[in-house]
Amino acid sequence: MSRGRSVLAALAALAALAMSVACSDVDTAPNVATSIEFDRLPFPAVVVSDTLRDTSGIATPLRAIVYNFENDEILDAAVRYIALDPVVTIDAATGYVVAGPVPDTSARIIAFIGGLQSAPLRLSVVRRPDSVARSGTIDTLRYSVIDSTQNLSSELAVIVLHRGATGTSPVRDWIVTFGLQTPADSVRARIVNEAGRASGTDTTATTGIASRRVRLLPAGLTTARDSIVVLARVRYRGSHVAGSPLRLVLPVQPRVP
Repeated sequence: MSRGRSVLAALAALAALAMSVACSDVDTAPNVATSIEFDRLPFPAVVVSDTLRDTSGIATPLRAIVYNFENDEILDAAVRYIALDPVVTIDAATGYVVAGPVPDTSARIIAFIGGLQSAPLRLSVVRRPDSVARSGTIDTLRYSVIDSTQNLSSELAVIVLHRGATGTSPVRDWIVTFGLQTPADSVRARIVNEAGRASGTDTTATTGIASRRVRLLPAGLTTARDSIVVLARVRYRGSHVAGSPLRLVLPVQPRVP
């Protein structure tokens, strides 16, 4: 039987079991699973032919949390994992994931125990990230001391790349962290997302680009004209890729009425 048919058969069996459980009384024993939570992956992408790793670069298994009728976690629950797409291989019992050789693909992954099944999570299979560079230009932030809506910078963007024998390719779904170098505090500036909320991480789009903005707090400035320096960091297997940390300099000056 092909892998695709095996997956369909497994899902059909799960659905049948789930229906039988739904039609019976709920078991209130403390070791009986009544709900399953599987809402995050150790990392949004795995490199071709590599093991799924966390943000520190450590090989990390999938983890679902199972609860009983009292909403207490069942610590030794025998959760199983399966990929609905054959671009990754999963050890069903341990949850370790190994990517196949084909990049720019993705796999839907589910966790299940007994008749309980999670919604699928998407894991991207990508080329190895080996460099980061600035994307676009950085516009001067012209701030106002009376109108705080003017004190949000344009995007400070970077692009994560794989440099192969035939050229460069963008790497999608890779985490980039942004942090202040100068000033190294939040008195004069903060790293924020597009909505202006504090956020120091972004995940690359299909273009390989990730970005964050700076919210300036003029009251903390020591000079009218200044520069805010942001460091963008990209790591693979715990080590910086070429160009990381990348220094992004944002000039700031008063807005002319």
